[in-house]
Amino acid sequence: MLMKISLLFAALASLFLVSCQTSQQAGSDYLAGLGGAVPIAPQQLGVAEHVSYWDDDGSTGPAHVVVDLNRQIAQFYRGDRVIGVAAISTGKEGRITPGGSYKVIQKELDHHSSSYGWIEDMQGKMVNEDATPKTPVPAGCRYMPAPMPWFMRLTNDGVGMHQGFLPGYPASHGCIRMDRNIVPKFFENAYVGMPVYVTK
Repeated sequence: MLMKISLLFAALASLFLVSCQTSQQAGSDYLAGLGGAVPIAPQQLGVAEHVSYWDDDGSTGPAHVVVDLNRQIAQFYRGDRVIGVAAISTGKEGRITPGGSYKVIQKELDHHSSSYGWIEDMQGKMVNEDATPKTPVPAGCRYMPAPMPWFMRLTNDGVGMHQGFLPGYPASHGCIRMDRNIVPKFFENAYVGMPVYVTK
């Protein structure tokens, strides 16, 4: 009898550990934004809070977005109420997202970068993951511009908010990459002329 009880507790304990492991993996996948592994954040860079949600309570008032570079989140306001929060990844060292006051000047659902991309061979294998249109393309390869779905342009030189990979720290070329689960809501509720404040 005592042995049966011990076996039962051992089975329950292993079930608990498996469920914890599954939760951590699911959380990591969510954080990565596009399903990739989550690297350890460099110590010198701001680390994201990794919280995203949309909770439109029907509040009224003018809409605006506040991008917090330190906390690595974007908050969507209607009036004085936050109705949405997106985990983000902004510009890495050397390509920092500029702070300041902006307005959404363009919205494009299926945008591709005119400045950055990658080079792949004809089988789709990555040859150079950080290329530009001016990077020499080896024979048998092709240049692929980086996709930026749900693009909301803030500057004429290409900085905007869009869906992208979220490693948990600033890693973009200057754009504000957003959580793929929330960016459609930001896009749907944003409008050309809407204020966006990028703060440090």
